[in-house]
Amino acid sequence: MTDKQTILSGIRPTGRLHIGNYLGSVANFLQLQNEYRCFFFIADFHSLNESFDPAGKYDQIIDVARTYLAAGLDPKKCTLFVQSHVPQHAELAIILSNIIPASFLFRMTQYKEKSTDRSQENVNAGLLFYPVLMAADILMYKATRVPVGQDQTQHVELTRDAAAFFNSQFGKTFPEPQPLYTQTPKVMSLLVPDKKMAKSLGDGHCIYLDDEPETITKKIARAVTDTGDGKSVGAQNLLSLVEIFCAAPTYKKFNADQRAGTIRYADLKKALAGGIADYFADFRQKKKKLTQPQIEKILAAGASDAQTVAAQTMEEVRKKIGLTRR
Repeated sequence: MTDKQTILSGIRPTGRLHIGNYLGSVANFLQLQNEYRCFFFIADFHSLNESFDPAGKYDQIIDVARTYLAAGLDPKKCTLFVQSHVPQHAELAIILSNIIPASFLFRMTQYKEKSTDRSQENVNAGLLFYPVLMAADILMYKATRVPVGQDQTQHVELTRDAAAFFNSQFGKTFPEPQPLYTQTPKVMSLLVPDKKMAKSLGDGHCIYLDDEPETITKKIARAVTDTGDGKSVGAQNLLSLVEIFCAAPTYKKFNADQRAGTIRYADLKKALAGGIADYFADFRQKKKKLTQPQIEKILAAGASDAQTVAAQTMEEVRKKIGLTRR
């Protein structure tokens, strides 16, 4: 048994991952796997509360796993699995749903924002229930830290509440996890730079991790900037990406040009496209070489390891709430 603190995090399989997903999640996972006992999963249950094509869902699951592996997540350092392959997640979520007050769910920001975007009758119960299942995901492995951005703190707080409610009613069982705030650069859409980069906006808004160099060049060439003063959101977005994906002297040059008002966006875009293409060159090659049978074998092994922990947790939970003999 390791004395490392335990971390759990996941990504929903809703399509190819873009550079915003990489910088916000995957890049942090690569560091965390060396420092913590990590469970990284593919949140397929969580992806069902929005419209999706069943014919493509499994391919999306495999694509996220392929991305995890090609990016550098190591099954020898962390546990990689698919959420639905560990049925105990759903069982614990049902139990927690009888502990967490409904009023806590109605006040969740994600639910309030999405429920006002469309008619109330089209908002499914899964969206409202989402934080309960997330709490089950985290508590199942008795995670002590949850890597999140500042905008996700509310979900960790609900998980802490769920742990406290359960412990108070049935005895000390779960740790109350703390948020682990990760450095998460805010990457904006290439075409509508006042909105975060998102697959839902369309392909032209995103740079996917496996985009070929010519595709990256075309997308960045169409990116919105300004007339040359460098003060717009679009210009700032591109310059922040240059800082991440290009060499330091390149960033310093364009940053100085921006302050002087002499920045040439054609040059910046060319440098940025080349920087991103080079940064993910090894990733693209590794992703192409990973076969589906290889990936499925890794996910099966990960699910087996996760189930071992989940079975122990649920045995304890069932005894605590009286479903099995104490």
